[in-house]
Amino acid sequence: MPGSISILSSGINLGWTSPYLPELLSANSSIPTTNDEGSWCAVAPLLGAPPGAILAAILVDKIGRKKTTLLMAPWVSLCFIGIAFSTTIWEITGLRFLIGSVEGALYTVLPMYIGEISDPKIRDFLTSTIAIAAITGTLFINVIGSFLDIFMSSLICCLIPLIHMMAFALVPESPYYYIKKGNFEAAKQSLQVLRGKRDVEEEVDSIVKAVVRQERTSNQAGVLDLFTVASNRRACLIFVIVCMTNKFSGKNPCMFYTEMIFKEAGSSIDATTSVIVYCGMELIAVVLTTLLVIKRFGKRMLLITSSAGCSVAVLALSLFFFFKDFGFDIHYVFWLPITALVSYNIMFSIGLSFGMVTILSELFPTSVKAKALCIADTFSVLMGALVSKIFQISVDQAGSMAYPFLFFSMCSLAGCLLIVRWMPETKGKTLEEIQYVLIGQESGVELSVRRVQFLNNSF
Repeated sequence: MPGSISILSSGINLGWTSPYLPELLSANSSIPTTNDEGSWCAVAPLLGAPPGAILAAILVDKIGRKKTTLLMAPWVSLCFIGIAFSTTIWEITGLRFLIGSVEGALYTVLPMYIGEISDPKIRDFLTSTIAIAAITGTLFINVIGSFLDIFMSSLICCLIPLIHMMAFALVPESPYYYIKKGNFEAAKQSLQVLRGKRDVEEEVDSIVKAVVRQERTSNQAGVLDLFTVASNRRACLIFVIVCMTNKFSGKNPCMFYTEMIFKEAGSSIDATTSVIVYCGMELIAVVLTTLLVIKRFGKRMLLITSSAGCSVAVLALSLFFFFKDFGFDIHYVFWLPITALVSYNIMFSIGLSFGMVTILSELFPTSVKAKALCIADTFSVLMGALVSKIFQISVDQAGSMAYPFLFFSMCSLAGCLLIVRWMPETKGKTLEEIQYVLIGQESGVELSVRRVQFLNNSF
């Protein structure tokens, strides 16, 4: 739980543009900003994530998961202080880029750390706290951004990484890291603290065996194996489908430009209030989905339902802007923008929000998983930045939000059909069984060879 506090800063940084970008773009702004500059400011955290993820991938095995996470906190705090005293939009953009790099590092380290320290019975809940913390951060910045200026809110936000650093300093290092370094006694002591009991010998032995096996197989595979091995290619294809559906459903534009969307819609509901309701409903949806829905339904069905629902929700938003632009009376449907966006958030939360993470953790074998994570994170954030730029450019060129939202609706529908065709159901299957599903798509001699390789790597 203390580790997830750091993700609050990620949510704050991603949601920061919603309350403050309209202020920066206004005619009387103290920091003059053009639409193009504002769009670069919005996507800066996404562009900063890949170098941070690469750095974290190096540090986690050099200095440990705990120290890598703690190292990030001071930088985030200093960046928020820098934003408070910024005088140009490019200073703010650069600092948001640096915070984005820290986000990339944290999203690499924390899932790994939580997965290694948690008991299987509570692992799903602990992992979900990352998403919950991110949404809470976005809600927090929208609430305080409604009545505080950039200076004051930034000074408040700089305290959150410091709170995280003090709390996280009290938790033990991952026993997996200690075992990788050959420090078995430290691993045992760490596990005793985590489990709250003295007798952990059996679990230590199982971790030792797992680390030895994973270290052996990780040295046998390279990046090219992601594309030359048929089962890995299918896993990559499935990831690309889900990732593209996630990004091109319009999540980032909806998050970055929430308040602008409500203002453009001309809704009689206060834009700031609408944003807070929007973020609050997303938080509730993610919490309920995490605790209740995932366990009852398979991930494949949830992804299909989620992508189809997102398509309908953004189509409704597109139709609203078409009616508004063509002069139709929209007085009686003033509620449609917030209803469509809240519906979109709920549908996104039940599947697409966790789909990419699930695929990365389930579909790729241990031998290429680390390499797959690095490439996937880079691809994901670049697609997110691309979609945000497409939204900004299309709105500027067409003068309407109807067209980009129609495009997002079509992309979500296309993604839904591709998920139906290619996404396997993984509910109730072990990682080994999932690999058999992927290997089973191959034919002839290659299938026999891959089965032998799989058994050798697994046992």
